[in-house]
Amino acid sequence: MLLGRMALESRTIEDYRDDSLVWLSRRLNKGWSKPDWVSVNLTLKCNLACSFCKTCYPVRQELSTREIKDIIDQTYLWGVNRFNPIGGEPFVRGDLEEILAYACQKDFYITLTTNGTLITPKRAARIAQIAYNRLHFNISIDGPNPWHDMGRGEGNFDKAVRGYWNLREADAAAGNPLRKVYINAIINKLNLSDLPRFMAWCKDDLGVQGIQFLNLFRHGHRVDPDVQKLWLTEERWDELDEFVDYLIGFQNNEADANFSLANSVGDLENIKKYYRDELTPLDGKCYSGWKELYINADGMAIMCDGKLDFLNGSFGDIRQETLRELWRGDEIEKLRQNVKDCSTPCIQDCYLRRRSDSAVRIARGVGRLVYDQLKKKYTTRDVQAPIYADSVLSLQLSDTLDLETSWKRVPMERFKNLVSASPEPFAAVREDPFQFYEFRNRGYLQFNRGFLDFSVLKSIVEDAQRSDVVWGTLRLAWEGEPLLHPQVEEILAWLVEAWRSKPFAHRIEIPTNATLLNHNYCRITADAGDVPFTWVIEADAFDKDSYLAHHGEQLWDRVLDNVNFLLKEIQEKQPRQLRLILQDTVTAATGSDVTRFRDWWTEHLASYGIEPQVSAWGLPAGPGHWLHFRRADPPDLEGIRGARSIYGEALGALGITSEGPDDTERRTCASYWKTPTISWDGKVLLCTVDTQQTMKVSEVTTESLSEAWWTGDRLKQIREQVVREDFAGLNLCRGCNHPYSPNAASISAEELKQWEDAAG
Repeated sequence: MLLGRMALESRTIEDYRDDSLVWLSRRLNKGWSKPDWVSVNLTLKCNLACSFCKTCYPVRQELSTREIKDIIDQTYLWGVNRFNPIGGEPFVRGDLEEILAYACQKDFYITLTTNGTLITPKRAARIAQIAYNRLHFNISIDGPNPWHDMGRGEGNFDKAVRGYWNLREADAAAGNPLRKVYINAIINKLNLSDLPRFMAWCKDDLGVQGIQFLNLFRHGHRVDPDVQKLWLTEERWDELDEFVDYLIGFQNNEADANFSLANSVGDLENIKKYYRDELTPLDGKCYSGWKELYINADGMAIMCDGKLDFLNGSFGDIRQETLRELWRGDEIEKLRQNVKDCSTPCIQDCYLRRRSDSAVRIARGVGRLVYDQLKKKYTTRDVQAPIYADSVLSLQLSDTLDLETSWKRVPMERFKNLVSASPEPFAAVREDPFQFYEFRNRGYLQFNRGFLDFSVLKSIVEDAQRSDVVWGTLRLAWEGEPLLHPQVEEILAWLVEAWRSKPFAHRIEIPTNATLLNHNYCRITADAGDVPFTWVIEADAFDKDSYLAHHGEQLWDRVLDNVNFLLKEIQEKQPRQLRLILQDTVTAATGSDVTRFRDWWTEHLASYGIEPQVSAWGLPAGPGHWLHFRRADPPDLEGIRGARSIYGEALGALGITSEGPDDTERRTCASYWKTPTISWDGKVLLCTVDTQQTMKVSEVTTESLSEAWWTGDRLKQIREQVVREDFAGLNLCRGCNHPYSPNAASISAEELKQWEDAAG
């Protein structure tokens, strides 16, 4: 079973409210609900002349860059979740990268379909500057040659493949992780026999993450003459059935995070019916006209007319009306009625929205959700969780950084979007961290997504208290700067009272670059002398020159002022449990300066009456204040070897001779037991390495963390797999080197035995 299928679907009151509004809108033929996505044809031009394509034709005046950006702005401000740019061939537009970057900065996740032939090294380099986890590609390749070129023109197979490799090489040069790329392949009479071999080539040679099989297009029962010669007729149906059955078997048994089909099993089954002309209208209510608002390249709003002809379904012009006006106009109501009365055979199941089909089912879902929340609140659980002193529960207070560094690679687009609406530059906050409150209260910062809801944090802590679970460390950060959260002060104050009422962790750890560390945060943690707060200051510097060497801005004076206030609080109040860890991440840029870091900070801390201890390898858990030298964690083996060598030399210069973990010995990854990671939107992930959130095992919005992590069948199955070294469905874990890092938790044979005995 695939890991992705084992996770619960997240359903909230807001989701059910949305489902109800869509149900009511369709029933009464109104546009009261928002569309699920806004699609825009960026162009109807193409550099190819594919024999089977009827999409591309000239229009009088294509939308300009400014007009498309205005549509993106309207989509974003309307609260629509998805912006979908399509074509034509999008790379015909010279401003494509500007449009894509603009959309990604608005927090849209985009999958762009292209024939790949125009992706030059120069254009790929521009693409590489756009967040890899927000922009994905589908590249159209219809099987191996000669079949691809027979349909799309001679030489275009090689050009498409070269375009793909240009993307990969540009991302690698920019230091980006692997960007998701799928292949689109149209099933037809010419390529059918070679598609199994082609699929293996896509997986093993290209290394794409998957493939989507498409059908030749037709209008209802009519097959166009240009498509007739490629159509799969009766003598090939048995071969088609055999191939489709193979795809279904692959999707059910072998598909994983590394390679899968974009087609569902239901989609695949329909391929057989499609070429036999056995399809009936959609098996379910069609929501065309309620799920998508579609703007053509000439600015006209279009939708299905009930006979699969979108151009006949025109209902307005974006140059004359806003998206919302188009969506609620009289003309679209007529077309929506056509959709409700539709009897045309159709394979476009993307217009199904089954969760809005039944008012009764929606009401039951709401009732169940309300009951589950009340049950979670009032039920005391006997979880019997193992006690792991080195366990770390990470909560992603924020998914963005406010400062680029040489060793933290979190895309900065989120931060740029956070401050994009501010009439005042963020430099005011750099000068005075208390200005953060002013920017927050005036609405200058866009806290619309990317920040863990305070109520979710409370529910996680209260669940641990009810279940008698005590974590080793509650870490208030993952892949982002926690002090960017708009309610940090309230969170810290609440954690003080919560911990005093019943401890839920041995340590409450706050990793920060300290640019936003204001006096209030320092006072709260220093005044709570009995609460085990740990400030991990990611300093990585000891003067202005060393700071600027690997930080995006010169903020040494600000950081030092903030740290000095914390030191003053520690000196005056002598909080018994509060710890300060000043961290230096040892890289090629900092390795030669470790002794200067140690000596400068030792002398500086001494001026506040603090004598720090020095630590290496894993983050120190002992009492007192520390200077910690952290090893970097590159993902690849070559990078790890380099980091190991640099780290060894640095520790030698520091006179540290203690041995770290043996990274040559086979180790069971402790993440499955010790490092649950909660994303800002409540996903429960297995470990901190999963930055793309591919291995969700639950959601704290629908299931308590204690039950999901310690008693849930999903984690039990996964742990049993890991113990026997079976990584089916855990593809991120295959070849992962994190278990051998000094920064990773470890799990001993005795601890594994303890879990096995408890789990039965």
